[in-house]
Amino acid sequence: MNKLLELVTIGRAGIDFNTTQLNTSFEYIDAYTKSIGGSPANIVQGAAKLGLKTAFIGKISGDGMGEYIYNDFQKQGINVSGLVIDKTGARNCLAILEILDIKNSGTYENKDTTGFHHGTYLYRENTADMLITPDEINEELISKTEYLLFSGTAFSAEPSRSAMFAAIEYAKKYNTKMVLDIDYRPFGWKNLTEASAVYQQVCAEMDIIIGNREEFDIVEYTVMPDNNDNSVSAKTFLDMGIEIVVVKDGERGSWTYTQDNQVIECGVIKTEIKKTFGSGDAFAAGFMYGLIRNKGLSYAMQLGSACASIVLQGYSCAPDMPSYEQAEKYRKINESMMLK
Repeated sequence: MNKLLELVTIGRAGIDFNTTQLNTSFEYIDAYTKSIGGSPANIVQGAAKLGLKTAFIGKISGDGMGEYIYNDFQKQGINVSGLVIDKTGARNCLAILEILDIKNSGTYENKDTTGFHHGTYLYRENTADMLITPDEINEELISKTEYLLFSGTAFSAEPSRSAMFAAIEYAKKYNTKMVLDIDYRPFGWKNLTEASAVYQQVCAEMDIIIGNREEFDIVEYTVMPDNNDNSVSAKTFLDMGIEIVVVKDGERGSWTYTQDNQVIECGVIKTEIKKTFGSGDAFAAGFMYGLIRNKGLSYAMQLGSACASIVLQGYSCAPDMPSYEQAEKYRKINESMMLK
């Protein structure tokens, strides 16, 4: 079947309220800008801006916020035939983004019980995206795409979990390549044991896995709790039949491991950053562009790193995603920094 779409992402699309003021707590922020948020939604927006033919599968609220998501995706050239509108009154997930300082910009939980939490304020209780059901997955859309990218969070609870496994079956039916962005978030999961067990099941179905070191630790929690070696993680999944494993490891850079024993390393671009969130989604968008357009894995990692660096210099996620021309210019300027 003719693959008319290059990349479809599936999972949550919500609303980000982006601060307009740096080094300022919520109490003193006077105005916010809005954008479509959620990891798979950010990735598809980044991919579309780079020039890939894209679509999104998910469920959105039947109100003005859902209408905004639907219409703005269309304005960006993202196919919305896979979007389902909720009829139960459920709302979209919300993220209110505060940049008090670089460290306190992307955190979700208050781990310091002696004071107030600062960072990203998430509203994820019974949101529309997690109510998508297996019969609402667009089989025809999946049949027409080269790569289907899943967000791990969509597997955290029912009925979304079953809907994602239905999408996996459609992808296998039509030989659509599957990608997992691990995207571990503590909300939604009952505990680490459940998260690890489900991730193990999901990973076994994938062609490509992308995650940071901490996320691989969650995946391996029930099988290799003491491992923190990227090469060991990669070998475990390659032995399961996964074609490509990408491990991002913060300031150390990133590594891609393949079935034919390639190990490709990419350094980070040192830059003055404003915040910590959004870089993983930008990396995934750039990496998938390089992979889909047959630019080679080294190039894909570099473009992903360039996109990530650019987004870290802005205030938001999707609105700061670069065009291909911007990303490629930035990649070339910093290529020597990424070569190892």
